[in-house]
Amino acid sequence: MSSTKSGSPQGITWQALEVRSPHIDKPVPVYAAKSIPYTQDAHRFQTINVYAPRASNSSISPGDPFKSLPLSSSSTTRLPRWLVHIHGGAWRDPFLDASSIEATVAHALESVDPDSSISAIVSINYTLSPFPTHSTLPYDPNNGDQLDVARNAQHPGHIRDVLDSFVLLRKLGLEDDSYILSGHSAGACLAFQTALFPREQWGLEPGELPPRPAAVLGLNGLYDLPDLVHNLGASHQHLADVYQNLLGQAFGQNQDAWPAASPARFNPESVAQRLDEGKLARVVLIDQSLEDQLVPVAQADKLERRLREVKGLQVIRGNRCTDRHAAPWEEGYMIWQTIKDVLQVLSDGVQEAR
Repeated sequence: MSSTKSGSPQGITWQALEVRSPHIDKPVPVYAAKSIPYTQDAHRFQTINVYAPRASNSSISPGDPFKSLPLSSSSTTRLPRWLVHIHGGAWRDPFLDASSIEATVAHALESVDPDSSISAIVSINYTLSPFPTHSTLPYDPNNGDQLDVARNAQHPGHIRDVLDSFVLLRKLGLEDDSYILSGHSAGACLAFQTALFPREQWGLEPGELPPRPAAVLGLNGLYDLPDLVHNLGASHQHLADVYQNLLGQAFGQNQDAWPAASPARFNPESVAQRLDEGKLARVVLIDQSLEDQLVPVAQADKLERRLREVKGLQVIRGNRCTDRHAAPWEEGYMIWQTIKDVLQVLSDGVQEAR
């Protein structure tokens, strides 16, 4: 199974946009280039959004063609210049897409932050799986619904799309250590699938790897698929049937195949080799709200334990995520505070290396 040819930003222009956070009184003006296709003949979810500050000294003007990832004049080449984010939504929610990062964008770009090297934020869409029981927009191709290719993925379709997006992002300027990779919920699973495994893991032909991120972050993530059905613990056991249904749609009904797709079940020796070969970020952060009503803390605990088996990997347990499962992206500030925490860790590492 080969990767699709890369898309093009041709015809995409920068637009003036206002983004909002419930914790900021006024809308935050930014520039955005939205729905940039990353494959040929892309459907509506095979796209990325890019957000940049609307500063007085910006080189961007509304209507300018989008050609590359923007760089601010204050960005440093020794720290990540971009944030690349992968949204959640259980691989299936049609109303949760790349724009869900916008509350975080509001906090990140509200004002010039001297402690931040981030020049722009990228948010990745990917093909979703069917959602037969969605309350307002159900989709079930097995029950006579008209085929919607944007909502008809099964693993490895989601991760293939994410990898395809990085082919375009490399052409737009992304390079090793130039960005932080983050993901929430199912997006956290995709972020660690991207970071920990080779393309061959997903049945894809060997090809160019995504540029190595400076750090990988997972927030309220889903990391062990079998455990989401068979080892939820007393607090979340009532969700076992829900997880069995959604994972069956997203990863297939053969549960014997689920462990291979689970980031928390990676081979530490293989990942240590990827780290030695310079293919993996040396800093990873996992954060999990203790009040999360959908994901048990055991998911983060299991991935953290596994990651700590990899010599040379700096594993950080974050403490910014609180409240309900969706709070990090709905509130915005939790993701941005986590990014700032990681930037500080990376900055300290740069200082020590001098």
